[in-house]
Formats: sequence, C-alpha cells, structure tokens
Amino acid sequence: MKRSPTVVLLLSAAFASVGDAQRPTSAPAARQRSEEAAATATLRAVFAASERNDMKALDTLYAGDSLTVVEGAGINRGWTDYRDHHLAPELKEMKNFHYRPVDIEMHVSGNVAWAIFRYNLKGEMGARTLDNVGRGTAILERRGSGAATRWVVRHTQTSSRARRPNDSPAG
Repeated sequence: MKRSPTVVLLLSAAFASVGDAQRPTSAPAARQRSEEAAATATLRAVFAASERNDMKALDTLYAGDSLTVVEGAGINRGWTDYRDHHLAPELKEMKNFHYRPVDIEMHVSGNVAWAIFRYNLKGEMGARTLDNVGRGTAILERRGSGAATRWVVRHTQTSSRARRPNDSPAG
C-alpha cells in the first residue's frame, strides 16, 4: 500500500503533537515555580515584618478587610481588627522577638496560593519567656496585573506550643 506524502506528513504531525502534549513543557513549569517562589517570599516577608514590628510593611502584605486570622481559639476579621486588637498590642509587649518560618510548602493554582508551614517563635513578654514551635496554614491571593501583580495574605491559621526537648533546634 502506497501512501501519499500528504497523508504521511499529516500522520507524522498528529503523532508528534500527541507526544508533545504528553511531555511537560519547561515554560509552564518555570512559571509555576516562579509563582510559588513569589508567594513564598510574601509569606516570609510577613514573618520578617512581624519580627521587626513593621506595621507599614504588614499593611501591604495582608489583604485589608478581606483578611481572616485564626490563632488558637481566637479569630480576627480584617487587617484593622487584627492589627489594632491583637498583633500591635502583642508586639508592643514583646522583647527579643524572633519569629521564623522553618518549612514552607507552597502550592499555587491560578490567583490562589496556599501553604502549610512550621515556625519558631521566641521572645519575652514581661516576666514570661516564650520558646514555641508552631504550625500553620496560609491562603494568599494574587492581586493586580502586569508589573503591579503581587501576592497578599487572605487567611492564616496558626497554633503553637512550648518547645519540648525532642523538638528540632530553634531557627
């Protein structure tokens, strides 16, 4: 059976495109890693700004009135509520504050990112010394477009306990 060059060309193109569809392309994978890195950088910036008691930086990292924060059994709704009734008073009392992420596992899908993380928290509040380990989740939202695109934190949930002798060393 003799095939025409056109049929052979079409079949070759079809099989090549099926093979390409099954092969992951590097551009989308690189874009995914870039988005995960950007979202992770935002979450790390929240830790660093909190440690510095930098409310101006945190103003740009949290999602304003859309923010929810669950810490232990408490909840704050909106950045103003969290800042004024929880974070700022707590940080004002805190001395020698260290708040560091240990592991961040970030996932991105479209304009939403979510992370699970571990963290170390150390400091002094009055006569009380804190040396805690904790776990948390965060949900981030990508806002803006083009060069103005940025990730902001929409929701966090954290809990911690006093460090035990068998816990990993503080970071």
